[in-house]
Amino acid sequence: MITIENLTKTFKRRISKKEGKFEIVTAVDHINLKINKGEIFGLIGPNGAGKTTTLKMLSTLVIPDEGTITIGGYDIVKDADLVRKKIGLLTGEFARSLYWRLNGIENLRFFAKLRNMWDAEYRINELLDIFNLNDHKSELVMKYSTGMKHKLALAVGLLNNPHVLFLDEPLTGIDPITSFEIKELIKNEFKENTIIWASHNLYEIEEMCDRIALINNGKIVIEGEPEQLEKDYWEHTTIIITSDKPGEFNSLQNVKIKDDLVEIRTYNVKKTFLEIMELVKLKNIEITDMKTLKPSLENIFMDEVQNV
Repeated sequence: MITIENLTKTFKRRISKKEGKFEIVTAVDHINLKINKGEIFGLIGPNGAGKTTTLKMLSTLVIPDEGTITIGGYDIVKDADLVRKKIGLLTGEFARSLYWRLNGIENLRFFAKLRNMWDAEYRINELLDIFNLNDHKSELVMKYSTGMKHKLALAVGLLNNPHVLFLDEPLTGIDPITSFEIKELIKNEFKENTIIWASHNLYEIEEMCDRIALINNGKIVIEGEPEQLEKDYWEHTTIIITSDKPGEFNSLQNVKIKDDLVEIRTYNVKKTFLEIMELVKLKNIEITDMKTLKPSLENIFMDEVQNV
């Protein structure tokens, strides 16, 4: 559905207002990706990594300096008008794009007309029903809760029933209940859509996405399915021990100690556990707590970002 080849974008950034000096910043640096139809693809990275710039190019708002993007076979530069009919974009804090002095249904009608959807009542009523906003469609948006504004903004983005949906930090600033409702809606109501979900929230990305790409300094650092990333990059287990004599564990390999906590990274849990038991007996160590943890996507993210 989406093919990205050698995608690059640079910007000028002022470094001295007085002297009028600028530097060239590479926001997106020769990215290559292929995203399948019906896939939820996660794009994660720290602030300034290039996520939003990538989404803006995908949605035809920014023209690439180099490389190409095709969506459904259409080039985003040469066929921009056709591409816009197939996509929906929701940017971070997108509730601000609503007109708060209009009510819910007026907002939907207004944005439908902007998209030349002059016979959109069926679609509007369908979206009001999907997002459970029928009871509030005649209320001014300024009176909506934050969660309701997010739902309405998402409905606006889906007015043209896009084949491809770009979500930039879609769950920012909303309560857990609304967050859960939106995630369930996306999973159930829009499972036929191709979605790119950009976020720095690793937990929602891990939960929602079929595949993930980690972007940092404009480059794709790693890419794959969440479980496969953990297998490929982090097959170890961390044993965490609370002890009265944490310093005694320094004789073991891959140990970190902070206060009374001991962290031991191991690729052979059984072997390391036996070594711990032998040490406990030999040094008369009291262990008050011991647990094992498998690495999460967050571990992968932090390690790879710090190493780039």
